Amino acid sequence: RGSVPYKCEKPIVYYGSSITMGGCASRPGRCYQNIVAREISCDYINLGFSGSALGEDEMTQYIEGLEMSAFVMDYDHNAPTPEHLQRTHEKMFMAIREAHPEIPIIIMTRPRKKLNEEEMVRHQVIAATYGNAVAGGDDKVYLIDGAKLTALCGDEGTVDGTHPTDFGFASMAAALCDVFRSCGLK
Repeated sequence: RGSVPYKCEKPIVYYGSSITMGGCASRPGRCYQNIVAREISCDYINLGFSGSALGEDEMTQYIEGLEMSAFVMDYDHNAPTPEHLQRTHEKMFMAIREAHPEIPIIIMTRPRKKLNEEEMVRHQVIAATYGNAVAGGDDKVYLIDGAKLTALCGDEGTVDGTHPTDFGFASMAAALCDVFRSCGLK
């Protein structure tokens, strides 16, 4: 960025899997966070952990202490079972929301259009976190469905059916930028 300051005072914090980490991007500038950072002029903190983002209490406590403009929650792929996701997802969301009542929190489902039976259960868990937040009056929570994340690339956006290519990351970034613009991050 050189000497040009970001428009956002605080970074966006991303928490999630190897997809969040940027795995399979051809170069660092092609992961979705870098694309978003360039598009809306907002720095970020990438807490992507290949196989290790489990929504742990310790990680939640760490994230609660960070200064941020927004939080993006995307660890479905690392939750070992739908039951684990059920135990941790809404709990993590609620803790981050309590610590940061005014920031946008974006919850994402896995970037995929067609879901198998287990993935549908996981999707329902994530959608329930969102639905419960909205029902409780939260107007700063957003859900990005995996079909929206793959809107530009369709089935051509991964290297292995899971990890996005540069095209897949561009599709994810477009969906996130739409949300960030709608909630005032520009």
